[in-house]
Amino acid sequence: MTDEQLEALEQGNDEPFDPLQRLVIRYAEQVTRTTHPEPEVAQALCEQLSPAQMVVLAATVALANFTNRFNHGLDVQLP
Repeated sequence: MTDEQLEALEQGNDEPFDPLQRLVIRYAEQVTRTTHPEPEVAQALCEQLSPAQMVVLAATVALANFTNRFNHGLDVQLP
C-alpha cells in the first residue's frame, strides 16, 4: 500500500482504492466486526475472485485478527 492509502484507511476514506480493493476492505472490516460478511459483499467478491483466492483472503483476515488479538492480549508492543 502507498502512504496515501494507509493514511486514507486511518481516516475511513476509500477514494484511493479501486472497486475490488474497496470490496476487500469492506469484507475484512465486516468479518473482523461480526465474523460474517454481508451477503452482497461476499457475492461480489466471489464474482471477482477464484475460490482459492477467497480462501486466501479469508485466511489472511483471520490470521491478522488472531495476531492482533494475541498481541493485545499479551500487551506486546510492536516497534
